[in-house]
Amino acid sequence: MTFLFFIFGLIIGSFLNVVLFRFGTGETVVSGRSRCNGCEKTIAWYDNIPLLSFVFLRGKCRSCGMGISWQYPAVESATAILFAFAGKTFFIPGNLESAIATVFILGLIASLVVIFVYDLSHMEIPVSALVFGSVWTAVSLFCLWYFGSPRGAFIDSRLVEGVIGSGIAFALFYALVYFSKETWMGEGDAWLALLLGLALGWKLLLPALTLAFGTGALVGIVLMLRGKKGMGSPMPFGPFLAASVIFMLFFGTMVGRAFGFFLI
Repeated sequence: MTFLFFIFGLIIGSFLNVVLFRFGTGETVVSGRSRCNGCEKTIAWYDNIPLLSFVFLRGKCRSCGMGISWQYPAVESATAILFAFAGKTFFIPGNLESAIATVFILGLIASLVVIFVYDLSHMEIPVSALVFGSVWTAVSLFCLWYFGSPRGAFIDSRLVEGVIGSGIAFALFYALVYFSKETWMGEGDAWLALLLGLALGWKLLLPALTLAFGTGALVGIVLMLRGKKGMGSPMPFGPFLAASVIFMLFFGTMVGRAFGFFLI
């Protein structure tokens, strides 16, 4: 079963690459087949097999020899690994609640991968990925409550926890954006923080933000020591928020307990 999730992840990863490369071009994800960015020739189906085609073609276009971006295999393999891990962790055959939870996790991972890669490359968080992730999360959390067995009080549901968490996270980040005049954070980061709070709930908000800020600061220090960044150099924060959400989806319970222990 884990292998099937891995294969499904490769397929979705290939689709996410199409989404990433067509952002801002005016093309939709259904507007024709993939083309080489160099010679503009349509890529044959046998040269468009996720991950394998990159290996067989040695990272070059069959027609013109132009190098294929490493983003293609990186996104495909990362998505496949995350999907396989999600399937192994959350999916229980024959259990409706686990099936809903797994579908929720997979959809959220897909949107976060897009946000991670696009913000890392363009210093901009795509609105469509944010909207998709937020709506997907809200609907999934409602379904988890509605089809849960036994169904508890709505006020105690994960959806309500998420709404509270999203409100807190958005207010915090929007304050940083407002008072710094977007020199510390961009407005897109505030909306991504809203998605983080919605997906994880207020109980995991503090450890998730601690992880994001901590890893962001550590990477920033390493880049400065290596001369890649200066004190005033901009650095996208979206990837750290997205990675924090993904990490907490898998290890949130464990981290939450450890975090609470250290705060005592």
